[in-house]
Amino acid sequence: MKHHLFQTVRLLLVSALAGAAWVAHRPAELPQAPAANNGKGDDMLDMLRQSAIKRAAVMEVSEAEINRHLATAITGKAASMIGGWVAFDGARIDLEPDHARLFLVWKLHGHTRTASVDLAISRDADHFHVELLRGAYGHLEMPRGMMRPLYPALRSVAEVLDPEIRALFQMTKITIAKDKLVLDPRFPSA
Repeated sequence: MKHHLFQTVRLLLVSALAGAAWVAHRPAELPQAPAANNGKGDDMLDMLRQSAIKRAAVMEVSEAEINRHLATAITGKAASMIGGWVAFDGARIDLEPDHARLFLVWKLHGHTRTASVDLAISRDADHFHVELLRGAYGHLEMPRGMMRPLYPALRSVAEVLDPEIRALFQMTKITIAKDKLVLDPRFPSA
């Protein structure tokens, strides 16, 4: 009797692990691919820098503009930083109220694989903080502690986007809204 119970528990455990592996390998539904630039150059970095210098008005940056910038800025540079056995296929962002979901996409033997992290931005005095809330491998949702293996890839993406991140953090206030980023470079009123 004990032997049958042990075998049943072992079978359930193996089934659960196999199911989790299957869910993790199914790529997540990605935000819509960025449309072509129509010959217009990508000027996201310049726009952020100019806004921080002028400090004139609130600026909205659409999710589509950010994804277009990610397609041009990251794909060529981050690919060599992540490793040769897997082809980095870019990053996309999905903006929701109060958090942004960053998707990292890889091609592994011709198959798309995804990982995503939910990020929130807060300000403490003069410093912005980016907090990793949770994430997912494919469709397998995970708490933030389980996203640790993704840190080298996230660090590589952050290194490639360092000028944009520095310009973004020159703003006085950053608000993540549905499908847009609202940037307020104006000095706070006294």
